[in-house]
Amino acid sequence: MYRGYEMFSLLLAAFLLMLAGRPAMAIEYEVEPCCDICPAAEQLESYNSSYLRLFKTLIEGEDGWLFRTEAELRTEFGPDDAALKELSRFAQTLRARGTELVMIYQPTRGLVHPMKVSAEGYDQFDFQLAASNYRRALERFRSIGLYTPDLTPLLNQPAGEGDFYFRRDHHWTPTGARMTAELVADSVRLHPLYPDLKKQDFETKRVGLMLKRGSLQVAHATLCRNSYANQYVDEYMTEPVEEGDLFSEDEEESDSLFGDDSLPEVTLVGTSFSKGAANYNFGGFLKEDLHLDILNEAVAGGSYDGTLIQYLPSEEFQQSPPRMMLWEVPSYHDLSTMQFYRQVIPMVYDGCKNQPAVLQKSMEVKAGNQEVLFNGGGEYQDLRGGDYLVDLQFSDPQLKQTELTFWYINRRHERLRLEHGDRVNGRGRFVVELKSEEEWADFRFLSLDLNLPDEVESVNLTATMCRRPDDMRVAGK
Repeated sequence: MYRGYEMFSLLLAAFLLMLAGRPAMAIEYEVEPCCDICPAAEQLESYNSSYLRLFKTLIEGEDGWLFRTEAELRTEFGPDDAALKELSRFAQTLRARGTELVMIYQPTRGLVHPMKVSAEGYDQFDFQLAASNYRRALERFRSIGLYTPDLTPLLNQPAGEGDFYFRRDHHWTPTGARMTAELVADSVRLHPLYPDLKKQDFETKRVGLMLKRGSLQVAHATLCRNSYANQYVDEYMTEPVEEGDLFSEDEEESDSLFGDDSLPEVTLVGTSFSKGAANYNFGGFLKEDLHLDILNEAVAGGSYDGTLIQYLPSEEFQQSPPRMMLWEVPSYHDLSTMQFYRQVIPMVYDGCKNQPAVLQKSMEVKAGNQEVLFNGGGEYQDLRGGDYLVDLQFSDPQLKQTELTFWYINRRHERLRLEHGDRVNGRGRFVVELKSEEEWADFRFLSLDLNLPDEVESVNLTATMCRRPDDMRVAGK
């Protein structure tokens, strides 16, 4: 056996020596660029699922970057005038509970990395117009008294080893999170409330590498059947400089750690940029830069509204409202959906839980349409719609959607679909104000119909109508 192995080794050595004595032959390789945009990505009908619809329409940028045109290459930002008034009312409602709202309106990938948008592949993005309108949106937020950090220094960032955004994902990298946190912290330190907040030291350390198979990369692979390489960036974690002894035998210290007073005075609400499957450490960088403990109540996959729908009715907020709420919102959300304000504003003061009920009914409900509140039967009340809200509590905390129809004495009606995201814990509760725009405020309420999805077999419901607190109604509506 060994003799055969020796013979093979000698033959191999002789062959290699023979090759070494021959002239070297050039070896040619044909290298093709990876993952060109395919025709399917250019066709709107290809975006035929709830996931793919989030990525209309994928285009290829420079150096392997991907962009989605509808969200990241938009040129208009911020709410319309009507929604801006409601945003102001939302901030005022929070202030009445002792909470100051800070708006973190983060710029899009197109605003931050315009040089990576390929003019050859997409020549419709007007960066100068987009930047001007983004600045104007920040100014409009400030015009209603909403504290809004200036994030315009982030625009037109050079891309390189420290990319602000991932090249093929809609999230910022930890580098982008750190840069944003520094600007937010610079602004918050100037807030009149900041000197009164309890300070604590935090330290951030690199803990390894983060692998990112980007969301745009996944959408591209679904459409085009090929895939880009994954991206790797540094990952960080922030911890208190001096951790307390959580296992202290001192009963008084234990009470202070786990009692009601242990909740931080500042809360961060927002999207997966602030808390997601990957840790971009935005909240941690804020803690370190501001020297503040921060309760992170952001919801991955909950959009800009799900975090508030989950947090505002919670015991954490209702029992211990934070002194400051940092609201992280990607600027591809224009915040113009009036239905959003009709839900979150009454949630600030916990819907009808602290208000006398003018109508209330507990009943069993099932799939299909059914009446749940009726203003009549010999006990008619003069209920001006703009003054009231309804609070629906279902026995199934996993119930995510319902459709309401408000009927009025003049035979007018409004149909309203309420839905909580799959990752949002709404606890089976839906709170919404009656419509108060224009003439609707003066319509007199008659009845409320409820339509539940087909998969709902039977659940118990308590439906309550109550008056909106006077200081929370919009004057003139």
